[in-house]
Amino acid sequence: MGKPSSASSPARDQLIRNWARKLAQKLQSILPNKPNEADLRHTIEPMLDQFCLEANVPPLSHAEYSYASGIADAVFSRFIFEYKRPGTLSPKFDLATRSALEQLQGYLRDKASEEKRKDQRLAGVVFDGGYILFTRLLAGKFTDSVPVPANEQSLARLLQWLSGTASGHALTSEKLSADFSIDQPHTREILAAFCTALDSGLADKQGIVAKLFEQWKLFFSESIDYSEAFGGRKLDPLKKWVAKAGIEVKSPEDAERFFFALHTYFALLVKLLAWLALSRHIGGRLGGPSFTQLVSADSDTLRRKLHEMEDGGIFKAFGISNLLEGDFFSWYLHAWTADMEKGVRGMLELLDRYDPSTLSIVPEETRDLFKKLYHYLLPREIRHNLGEYYTPDWLAQRLLNQLDNEYFTADPTKAAASLRKKLITLRFLDPACRLPYTEAA
Repeated sequence: MGKPSSASSPARDQLIRNWARKLAQKLQSILPNKPNEADLRHTIEPMLDQFCLEANVPPLSHAEYSYASGIADAVFSRFIFEYKRPGTLSPKFDLATRSALEQLQGYLRDKASEEKRKDQRLAGVVFDGGYILFTRLLAGKFTDSVPVPANEQSLARLLQWLSGTASGHALTSEKLSADFSIDQPHTREILAAFCTALDSGLADKQGIVAKLFEQWKLFFSESIDYSEAFGGRKLDPLKKWVAKAGIEVKSPEDAERFFFALHTYFALLVKLLAWLALSRHIGGRLGGPSFTQLVSADSDTLRRKLHEMEDGGIFKAFGISNLLEGDFFSWYLHAWTADMEKGVRGMLELLDRYDPSTLSIVPEETRDLFKKLYHYLLPREIRHNLGEYYTPDWLAQRLLNQLDNEYFTADPTKAAASLRKKLITLRFLDPACRLPYTEAA
């Protein structure tokens, strides 16, 4: 079973605030004495080690670690910490500051090359006691910021980055697709369990499973005709794809049932992801239900909690109303089987290994998370047979900019009044939204 990758939200959020305050206070006490780099390091490093211990994240991996470009002061898993003599960094980004940044970037490149990382979720800071310079390496490119004063807020950000990059899987569509695609044994198991349970549930024509399925068909028939989407030769690619899951599709009616099971799986994954992120980020402060406790729940508790989730009760506990109020995809709870429970537990154990702090630490990786995940889960040819075409992001953004350049590109800090007025009064209509553009994905 996956161990929580770091302290759960209540502990971690409060822990970060507490340690940021401790670090700020310590800096205030030592900086007037004009310490050198070694003094600064010997003061701060034990505090970082203690923070890692309390936050349940891996502590210092290497001190004075040699890379091709030089020797890094401290390496915490995927996070590099470089100390400098107090007074080295400047908010003007002078020569010494730029040199320190280039040095850190060299270490990060070396680390990425050394580990041959594909996700390259690496980050680091240069720290001189007075300023912190943050940088991240994402997909081979650096995102930088100018030095910021080392106060409680920036120190909290430093600890957030350290704990986020030092533990857990990055919450990205690429990683999720690798764990939850149809090629994975546990995905095949839960899809087979859904399909078997659905067939059994549909045998009772007056049962709730059959009624939810008919309701789903009614709504989806307005946009998708499965007899047309998977009639004739169009059925062949679907047959080959679902065969990976050990499921046999012989007709458009079989395809319809399979997609109901598949969409149930995707919807459940999205709901559990939302619960995970909320539990780790704000659950403790609001007293919300713990995702980690769900992983180890007994059978009756697991099913009851899933009912609460599907009815929206879990999210109301986090202060979010009307997110869920029951839908067609809650049918599985009315056709519950031991195989289904096994499959759901497999999903929970995998998700418990993820670190939702990716959402705030590397937001670039999580843009359009669910759209990308859906694209990864469902092959392009099959999506197109369903009539699912998507305007590429770059084209949609270009059209929006042409429509109203100020509204979609202006700096909100400089045009707050006009943007606020437009936000309240403007409405946009896309009458061609269903026309098929060439899809980028």
